[in-house]
Amino acid sequence: MTHTRTKRYILFIFALLLTAGAIVAALFLPGQLIRREASAETGQVTTVPTAYYAGPSEAVVKNASRQLTEEQRVSLIYGEWESTISPATESERTLSEYEAVHLDFPIESEYQHWYTWSAVSYKAVDTTFETYAAIFWKCTFTKYDGSETLVYYITEGGTLLDPDKLPEDAGL
Repeated sequence: MTHTRTKRYILFIFALLLTAGAIVAALFLPGQLIRREASAETGQVTTVPTAYYAGPSEAVVKNASRQLTEEQRVSLIYGEWESTISPATESERTLSEYEAVHLDFPIESEYQHWYTWSAVSYKAVDTTFETYAAIFWKCTFTKYDGSETLVYYITEGGTLLDPDKLPEDAGL
């Protein structure tokens, strides 16, 4: 009987030492691994992957752009600020095609039924930080027989733009 008791006692002591070793390892091993990794990387300089440089989100651009005055938006569109022009998506603009065309209808209302219209939205985004955007529309009216075409550019704020001042490389 003492032999079985001694075996149990030895197994109990071994289990207790194994548990204590696991607890000590769980407490100290992560800190040692972190310390070793930190000391290994100290003094090393590496380039950051371009994926880490994500541009501003759509919400940031909308919020920053809302703070621009109409004059600043026009400057951005004309290229007085460094900017690029590209088509705008539906989520980026605040007006529908119909609303854009009817912001400032340049044709007398008695003749409007003679024309078909189309509207394409564009955005001018600053190239420095890509945080400011100005939306503008290219509205095209065509006479029913195709003999006349009227094209004008307008901001979402209702400002008519001078087509001669728009950047030539924009592809409008």
